[in-house]
Amino acid sequence: MNEAACLIYEPLLQGAGGMKMYPAEALHELIVQCHGAGVICIADEVMTGFGRTGTWFASSQVQEKPDIICLSKGLTGGTMALGVTACTSEIYDAFVNEDKLKSFFHGHSFTANPIACTAALASLELLLQPATSEQIQSIVELHRKFIEELKERHPGLTANHRQTGTIVAFEVTDTVSGYTSGIREVFTEKALKKGVYLRPLGNTVYIMPPYCISPLELQQVYSTIFDILEEIRS
Repeated sequence: MNEAACLIYEPLLQGAGGMKMYPAEALHELIVQCHGAGVICIADEVMTGFGRTGTWFASSQVQEKPDIICLSKGLTGGTMALGVTACTSEIYDAFVNEDKLKSFFHGHSFTANPIACTAALASLELLLQPATSEQIQSIVELHRKFIEELKERHPGLTANHRQTGTIVAFEVTDTVSGYTSGIREVFTEKALKKGVYLRPLGNTVYIMPPYCISPLELQQVYSTIFDILEEIRS
């Protein structure tokens, strides 16, 4: 810990790592330990931000807060590339100095791109509407029912059923685990034939729908997964 400058983490959910979910209490304790040792904590909320975990930010569910938070994707509703990094006053003040050698020089060709920023403003306006919050909670509840049905229908074929907000995931157990699992190709190919795009991470199948998805469309996703599992079982 004495040699660590910072901790970079995805709060509550490690996405590309296999949709691995963990409790807010565990993250709270980790951040407390880091802050006690003077380690800066950086929350990567590129995927978990803007309602994905059931709250506007996953960090909202953790008592101890990060020093820096990174945002993207949901910022523009996925329509354009745009990123934002926010930080505490302590981090910001460290670079406020008349000495240019202590300034934080950063910039690139697309800094404050006006079209991307306009898209972000439009997306945030939609996100803050009451109807969007209702839609998010509807997805959360439909996911919960799907997971319960999945456990009942395929207890031996699927395992590690889990949900964080609008994201659900599970493993298909009758295959080699990990990214080399052939189940990814099987699921994607079969789902596309049914008009649904699924992209498992190895043998981890997950659903992370857009908030604009209708209940009927979401049921189509669920039905497709059940159909594919039946095919695999047979």
